[in-house]
Amino acid sequence: MMKRYILLLAVFVYGIALCSGQAIGSWKSYPALQISDCNEPAGDKIYSLCNGNLFSYNTTDTEVRVFDRLNGLNDTKIKFVRYCETTDKVILVYENGNIDLIYPDDEVSNLKQLKDKNYASLSINNVTVHEEKAYICTNFGIVVLNTEEELFEDTYDLGIYVRCCTLDGNLIYLSSNSGFYTGSLQSNLLDKNNWTYRGEISFDSLVFFENELVGYNQTSGIFIINKQDFSIRNIASGALSFFSFHDGIMVAGNGQQVHLFHSLTDMQTISQNNTFSHLAYQKGVFWASQGIEGLQPYILSEGMLTPSNSPIQPNSPIRNYFCHMHYDGSRLLVAGGEQNYSGITREGTLMYYENGTWHNFSEENIAEETGHTYINITNVAQDPKDPTHHYASSAGHGLYEFKDLKFVKNYDEANSPLRTILPNSSHYYNYVRCDALQYDADGNLWMVNTEVDTVLVILKPDQTWTKLYYKEIDGATNFTQILFDSKGRLWANSKRYESGTGGVFALDCNGTLEDTSDDIHIKRNTITNQDGVRYTPYYTNCIALDRNEQIWVGTNEGLFVIENLEDFIYDDDFRYTQVKIPRNDGTDYADYLLNGVNISTIAVDAANRKWIGTASDGVYLVSEDGMEMLQHFTTENSLLISNEILSITISPKTGEVMIGTMLGLVSYMSDANTPAPELEKNNVRVYPNPVRPDYNGPIAVDGLTYNAEVKITTVTGQLVYSGHANGGLFTWDGRDSSGRRVASGVYNIISTNAEGKKAIVNRVTFIH
Repeated sequence: MMKRYILLLAVFVYGIALCSGQAIGSWKSYPALQISDCNEPAGDKIYSLCNGNLFSYNTTDTEVRVFDRLNGLNDTKIKFVRYCETTDKVILVYENGNIDLIYPDDEVSNLKQLKDKNYASLSINNVTVHEEKAYICTNFGIVVLNTEEELFEDTYDLGIYVRCCTLDGNLIYLSSNSGFYTGSLQSNLLDKNNWTYRGEISFDSLVFFENELVGYNQTSGIFIINKQDFSIRNIASGALSFFSFHDGIMVAGNGQQVHLFHSLTDMQTISQNNTFSHLAYQKGVFWASQGIEGLQPYILSEGMLTPSNSPIQPNSPIRNYFCHMHYDGSRLLVAGGEQNYSGITREGTLMYYENGTWHNFSEENIAEETGHTYINITNVAQDPKDPTHHYASSAGHGLYEFKDLKFVKNYDEANSPLRTILPNSSHYYNYVRCDALQYDADGNLWMVNTEVDTVLVILKPDQTWTKLYYKEIDGATNFTQILFDSKGRLWANSKRYESGTGGVFALDCNGTLEDTSDDIHIKRNTITNQDGVRYTPYYTNCIALDRNEQIWVGTNEGLFVIENLEDFIYDDDFRYTQVKIPRNDGTDYADYLLNGVNISTIAVDAANRKWIGTASDGVYLVSEDGMEMLQHFTTENSLLISNEILSITISPKTGEVMIGTMLGLVSYMSDANTPAPELEKNNVRVYPNPVRPDYNGPIAVDGLTYNAEVKITTVTGQLVYSGHANGGLFTWDGRDSSGRRVASGVYNIISTNAEGKKAIVNRVTFIH
């Protein structure tokens, strides 16, 4: 069924706005819009496709509008953007076959029938617009969408991989991996036998230009195709990486030259170096998608393409990579890669977010200066004495140093104690595996050099190095986290269980960093719970230290808790705890919390609740002790964009829960934030106040101490509602304990600290 939504620039919200401007219970999206891959002119707007995300630029009033799933789109990972001039609609075709149509007023219609067909390994290869119809080229044939009627008219299941197509009158021309075909719309094209094979010629795009059929092939150039005998004639030879046809001008080119076809007999060649991944023409302006340099308008001046304005790049993350995130004060630090064994390569991505602005670390000249590719950045640490100074670990090239967002130095086996895992390989320099960066209280930067004999490496404040050897982690595989408890002991997780190397490692240096003789250390690579049930998780994915000094451990077998850290270190019969949830069905049976769920990440909020990310089942929020399931967010019941969660971290200032997924970053504004150290009337805010008749969201009391008790009473002292703060924030839905909306009037809000030694009174007014 077709759905229509109004696109809003603001996030979907309900409830009250916090100081960040985001409302409790609302979602926010952070799509990567820096790298422009291609663009599509549509009237007065230019639509730029960036990492599968979309924004538009209005050439009349310069407005930039971001489109995403949180403000009206129905999916993620857009593959093609096309404009239908006949119906004045922009067509978005997603990788999974879902389709959105954007109206001129930015309403959206969704057509999901192709997606819902669940074709095995569906591939969308191209989209051609002819009159009011869009012809979607797939790995099995062509799907015809009528954008006026908003319905699918035909599916030509030809059993061939169609690369592109175009139309002329009643004929469809298509190029496939099996050759070139034509089909008459007067015939039953659902029958494969009514398509005519025309030869082995192959193209990546087909258009009609001046009534001639033109084919573009990335590797060999542009050709005119004879519609009678299907012979071809080359009119621009050589490898051409981009091609487009808009507003009467055909454009093609590569990084050294651009061909402008004003007609088939008037080709203007411009020789100039460029970074264009796509070039489109509209009303005298050439719009270049130039990768990391963004969307740039150019004009033709004195035989050259000259920038006519600054690049258009909405402030945003540079890529949709959020494998590791954590807060350092109010600054969100992001590393975009990971150490993996699946051949996944992510471009070097390092960024931070602060005060509503994204800062992307420069990647310029890193590969040239180091002599190797800049990829798979696994972690980032900020110098506690200098917020402009950062280190970043990588899955294959050791440690990188940055100052003021710019590259300074690379540390590897040539200039540091870091070692390669393949010293005898000719490519030894690609295997210096570094991970799990963390500063300790003394300013020492700890890191893990995985899969070598001595994995713990420390860079000290005086820029000297030291290494610590412990037999039980000799050769241990990728460590994703290091944390320090209140006694300064180190805890780390070795992610992969190979030859007994995975598990949780604890180290107490006893205050003597380089004297290991008095060190206490232990690694446990198997798990036995309180009931004697034994697990051997292959993946020990994450660890998190909560406010009660307990460590929560996420594995592919489920969730486990180290309740007593001393017991883990000293007790030979130590048992992990698996939280048990009573069934409450009249029996004494209980179930282990999230047993068998692959836990990918854990974050602890200001109320000591646990936000638990999973590999395929979205995000769970559980109570402080894990006994109560408070929320379960998935793509089906929320605005979460992917159920595959990579990382979660929480703003200590606002309580915003940042959720890094396989498809990018979204956030959820929780009802918990950092508590105040003391209960002071001047610091406590009640909002909204007054509460007006049209308001149905929660009322918040902010600035409270941890776990403060809050009572709502009438002015005569009758108790209306009571509860406790989540961290430093208390929320109330404006109803009494029976669920009835309170009447107009003034109500007392009495807040008491957790010890019951201090109380303050605020007031809120309801107007009906």
